[in-house]
Amino acid sequence: MFEFNATFLVAMISFVVFIIIMNAILYKPILSIISERQSYIDGNLNAAQNSKAKAKNILDEKEQRLNEASVQSKDIITSRVQKENDNSKNLTDKAKADSQLSINSAKESLHNEEIETTNALKDNVKSLAESISSKILGENIAIDNVDYELISKVLK
Repeated sequence: MFEFNATFLVAMISFVVFIIIMNAILYKPILSIISERQSYIDGNLNAAQNSKAKAKNILDEKEQRLNEASVQSKDIITSRVQKENDNSKNLTDKAKADSQLSINSAKESLHNEEIETTNALKDNVKSLAESISSKILGENIAIDNVDYELISKVLK
């Protein structure tokens, strides 16, 4: 079947030399290219993971700032609304007080006018009674005794 002679030995040696030459010329450069490519891929993968982590940190920080801004804006709005409610309550209270003063002043003025009118009527009752009695009786009668308490009761 197989003969082991010098041709076989030469074929074996040439095969080993071919493998050594192929290793030096082809396999080592291919392995170095594969190694460089693997390190390039690993570097890019690490950079992508770092970028992803940074982006997540930035997103978390953004959400935190957004939440803080939302809370601050709600606080500002609440305080402004409360301030304006207090302000409107103060203005309403002031308007009520001013209107109450105006009402009290008008009541006092009306009361004073009532007293003046009543006093004027009391003074005029005597002259009106004398005038009526003179027209009815036909002669001038002077009324000396006037009951002002009775007149006050009648006017009220």
